[in-house]
Amino acid sequence: MKNTLFVIMISILTVTVCSSQQNDKPTENKQFSGSVLDFYKQYSSYTDPGEYAYLYKNLPDSLPELCSVIRSQFIHPYAELPRYREQIPKERGDESINYPTVKSLLAGLISYDSRGLVMDRKPEDRLILGCRHNAILLASILKYRGIPARVRTGHVTYLRPGFHLSHTICEVWNEQENRWMLVDPSMVKIDFSREQFDFSNDLWLKLQKKEIDPNQYGFPGRYSGFVSIVGKVCPDLASILGTEYPVYHYAPILDYAFENNDQLTDEHIETLNRISELMKCIDADNLSKLQDIYNNTPEIQITKQFSSR
Repeated sequence: MKNTLFVIMISILTVTVCSSQQNDKPTENKQFSGSVLDFYKQYSSYTDPGEYAYLYKNLPDSLPELCSVIRSQFIHPYAELPRYREQIPKERGDESINYPTVKSLLAGLISYDSRGLVMDRKPEDRLILGCRHNAILLASILKYRGIPARVRTGHVTYLRPGFHLSHTICEVWNEQENRWMLVDPSMVKIDFSREQFDFSNDLWLKLQKKEIDPNQYGFPGRYSGFVSIVGKVCPDLASILGTEYPVYHYAPILDYAFENNDQLTDEHIETLNRISELMKCIDADNLSKLQDIYNNTPEIQITKQFSSR
């Protein structure tokens, strides 16, 4: 059943899983070897729950129920905070910088309500965090259960009619059907159509072919258009390679785009094209190639941080 999570004990030693948008991971200079699925069972420094792993023991097995629990721990800083403003101290706003990792956000949740991950957490006891934190928490819980999961950064069509909004979700391995499925814990959307998520690599390639209007993508009032599309490829690649950086971290190539009126060098474009083609099919061979490109191309490495949000 698509909507039910089973504790997966993967016995495959090597796996080739391809679709028009499959991806994988390492970024903290990890070296990929062996099984792709085993790779996605591993914690990163961002998804490792540390000493708070005990909070995962009694969570529901049902994926919709699990996502509902996760969603109940957070208040989105833009979409939801205004409606809770009377219950949340005015000095509290977007708390992303305070909680970059799963371990830190679990510690934060415990500090407000020692019961842990509970459905009836009061609004004032929730953390003010967005889609990335929902996604890394889901990925962390699934990895704890031995279920391959990876975080994906892109755009979605279901949050704002007529617009493709910046968003972060998860891909979860469905062992019964031998495929990856899309899960958005922040919206409790399970196994939804891949047409509703714009994968970073596919969108970049469509942009090169002039098949899309870049102004229909991004986050209105903040980062939209060309920079939003370029700005998703590198963190999505890093996540595939094993490190799910905070949204305020970025690669130097984005600075170049900002400083040169949405223009990149021919070398930049060639690199992004190669990455995007390899990301179409994440098997062990392509994963290793992507890691080599990332490790040897400083312009696409996530090494910079916005000074303010």
